[in-house]
Amino acid sequence: MKNRFTFSMLFSLLLCCNLWAQNATNLWYFGGNAGLDFSSGSPVAVSNSAMNTNEGCITVSDDNSNLLFYSDGVTVYNSAHQIMVNGNGLNGGNSASQSCIAFADPANANQYYIFTVPEGGNTTGFYYNVLDMSMNGGLGQVVMKNQLVQAGSFAEKIHALYTPGGDVWVIAQLNNSNTYVTVLVTNAGVGAPSSQSIGTVHPFFVSGLRFSHDGSKLASCNYQASQIELFDFDYSTGLLSNPATHTFPGNFPAYSIEYSPSGQYMYVGNVDVSPGLIYQFDLNAGNNTAILATAQLVLTVPNNYTGTIQLATDGKIYCPSWSSSFVSVINDPDMGGVACNGVANALSVIGQSYLGLPQWPAGTFGVVIKYDKLCLGDSTEFNIQNAAQTLITDWNFDDPSSGVNNTSSLTNPKHLFTAVGTYNVRLIRVFTNLQSDTTYQPITIDNVVNINLGNDTTICIGQSVVLNAGTSYTNYQWQNGSTNTTYTATGTGMYYVTADNGQCKGTDSIDVTAIQCSGPLAALSSSDTLWCDKTCIDFFDLSQNNPASWTWYFQGASPSTSTDQNPTGICYNNYGSFDVSLVACNSLGCDSVFFNDFVTEFQLPLPPTITYSNDTLYASPAFSYQWYNTNNINVVLNTNNYFVPVVDGNYFVLGFDSNGCATPSATFGFYTGINNYTYNSNDVILTPINGGNYFSLLINSKEKIKQLSLIDVAGKQINLLSYDTDGENNFILDLNNVSKGIYFVKVEFVNHSSIRRLVKL
Repeated sequence: MKNRFTFSMLFSLLLCCNLWAQNATNLWYFGGNAGLDFSSGSPVAVSNSAMNTNEGCITVSDDNSNLLFYSDGVTVYNSAHQIMVNGNGLNGGNSASQSCIAFADPANANQYYIFTVPEGGNTTGFYYNVLDMSMNGGLGQVVMKNQLVQAGSFAEKIHALYTPGGDVWVIAQLNNSNTYVTVLVTNAGVGAPSSQSIGTVHPFFVSGLRFSHDGSKLASCNYQASQIELFDFDYSTGLLSNPATHTFPGNFPAYSIEYSPSGQYMYVGNVDVSPGLIYQFDLNAGNNTAILATAQLVLTVPNNYTGTIQLATDGKIYCPSWSSSFVSVINDPDMGGVACNGVANALSVIGQSYLGLPQWPAGTFGVVIKYDKLCLGDSTEFNIQNAAQTLITDWNFDDPSSGVNNTSSLTNPKHLFTAVGTYNVRLIRVFTNLQSDTTYQPITIDNVVNINLGNDTTICIGQSVVLNAGTSYTNYQWQNGSTNTTYTATGTGMYYVTADNGQCKGTDSIDVTAIQCSGPLAALSSSDTLWCDKTCIDFFDLSQNNPASWTWYFQGASPSTSTDQNPTGICYNNYGSFDVSLVACNSLGCDSVFFNDFVTEFQLPLPPTITYSNDTLYASPAFSYQWYNTNNINVVLNTNNYFVPVVDGNYFVLGFDSNGCATPSATFGFYTGINNYTYNSNDVILTPINGGNYFSLLINSKEKIKQLSLIDVAGKQINLLSYDTDGENNFILDLNNVSKGIYFVKVEFVNHSSIRRLVKL
């Protein structure tokens, strides 16, 4: 007990200390005095920015979306939109693709780092600065400025990555080279830089690089070569490996990278050419070469060129256009291909958007959850990206209807969601260094896709049949690539269609046989032929030789006739057996089929009744029985005509007749009535006298008796007992006036109560 208490308290304390929070990214300041606020869940244009910058920038807020500061890499502005004390003259460049990156000091929540790189590939070097937000009444002050990380000519590329333990990798690229410089920031401060030369030489200083959300990948744009280069990254060592490149068609000055919320898709955009283009890559395709082979053009922005692409807290990706008041949006970035729903110039801003949007370190959005299988009825599989150093996992699937299955401590659990809808799945991770991280991942469960092209069919040579996949779904694709909801089959073959509703897919096929036709051969089937009580069923035409018209006759049903090929909702409201017939015709003649007593409707039996005697429930006569507790109607408790309950609850029995029809009884409540009482095996002893009409009650407790009462099996007090005594602690209970049955004697002392069971014979 002591160990469990200590561990629980430790876990509770850890959960209060998250590494980062997405609310810190709700405010964006960028471009020519432009801004967006995502605090309401949707972007709202704001106009209070004091910053005018062409490209790279940052915006930093606290976990409650309160602005702390923003910068273009040269000037730092505080929350009052004034230049922060000592906040000018940073060595970044306000026209650098990625001029700067900022994050909190792992050792001091009041201090922040800003790392910078220059514009134009000049030789000012790779620097960092330290801000203290506790100074100047919370408006902050730059307390360390332009601290050299490494001298040299650096490209306009810089990004950072939170590790699971709370340390931060910062990476930059030397200009006109294939050399990457990394530095690890820990509780001890900024470490020594490390260089690694790998991959292809990038001959031009413009463009950006970015870590994936989980830190397993680093992508770097090669502006002049119209390329994107993808690496594996090991955040335990800071080393890159397995480089692969993709060359875009035409003139594509590669500029910016971003990843979908789940981390499955990578997006790459260009700059300096019109129209602006954004491509998508599938990171689940395999190794880096296979990933880059999945390139798909998903968004074209006409008459302008695009800038930085950036994920927001609403799960969408945004992209500005040069000297414009509009921002383009990818609405569903976790959908493959054009289903990602990119819309050019979808959002207007106040001011000018130019080319930059604020960036944050990878991991800021807490996207460490991967998931698969989002269709109702199929267990959704969850995985943690880079689960290394994880000590404890605590999942909550936001699905209280699933009961005890709503939580899990497994690293990669599965969960069967109970209904269609959106669930905000929460993952709490505690790392081996005893820091923690909380991530929320919206999961949308959709209905399965059920396509029904009907039964295999036969047509006449020279004729056709229209195959209809319905209109309930989003996308359709037939065997020949057609995307229509219908397909006209003109000859023998197997035809199939796949449909999806955004994330769930379904496929159905049908064999069509073209024959030399003659008159029809009528045939039919139905969805049911035997049932209990009144119901409605469907009928299906199985006639051969391509009939063109149908006449159905349904004895005793409503409606009693139909001219549909496959009538539905034929209702039988009377008991008995009924005939069905079909006349099928085509241009060559007619044929009919008649079935005597084809369908039978049985009357439900009368509901059984339940009686109770000597701890046993009895059902009135029936052909067979099934007993249930209303707390779990999926478990049959007994199949006899009697049942002995062993726990409190509401019970009922299904009484079946010889046709297999069943009717439930009324619910019978069985309660011992003693659940809320305290038991003590030593203070009360009850012994029958004279065949059960009298009972001896021996009290071993010295406490004063407040009341002595008799309770029936339903927990109801039926009377207060009078009693005689032949001694101070020995009472004689007189039950001559009590009916036969099972009872409980309740002895109420001053501080507790005791219960004893007795049987009056």
